[in-house]
Amino acid sequence: MSIQERLQADLKEAMRQREKLRLEVIRGARAALQSAQQEMVKQHYDAAVRAVEERFAGDAAAREAALESIQADPHIALDDAAQEAVIAKEVKRRRDAAEAYRKGGRNDLAETEEAEAQILESYLPQQLSAEELRPQIAAIIAEQGLSGPAAMGKLMPILIEQFRGRADGRLLSQLAREALLS
Repeated sequence: MSIQERLQADLKEAMRQREKLRLEVIRGARAALQSAQQEMVKQHYDAAVRAVEERFAGDAAAREAALESIQADPHIALDDAAQEAVIAKEVKRRRDAAEAYRKGGRNDLAETEEAEAQILESYLPQQLSAEELRPQIAAIIAEQGLSGPAAMGKLMPILIEQFRGRADGRLLSQLAREALLS
């Protein structure tokens, strides 16, 4: 079952149970997914336009005819990885907001943001813990032959790619820094 399908089912359940916070979070997540889907459709259309313009650069009539024949399919679905990326971005946005609220002395709003982030995290794959990540990061550092804090620039892209969707970037950065300094 995709994230969108789970959100739809959970939306109905939250409405039945009258869970206001959960309902708002689910609606927000669905809106974010819809925006991402619309952006993807726009990118596909723009790429098709660029391809036509390159292909018929010298022939204005053929270019206009080809541009008119381009059809954007508004029903292109986001794949699972794209859906997870959107939800992860929403979680990160809420965590950042909670941190900002805490710095501003608004713990009540910070707690609300944290609660929203927890609801959204339930739609993502299980995150790896620091204990699970440490040996894997150490192995990657050894495999790449990296050492010292200057290697962070080379290490982080590898870690982000390897643990995409399974670990928070801040945690990866912290553990990588610890491993490189030890």
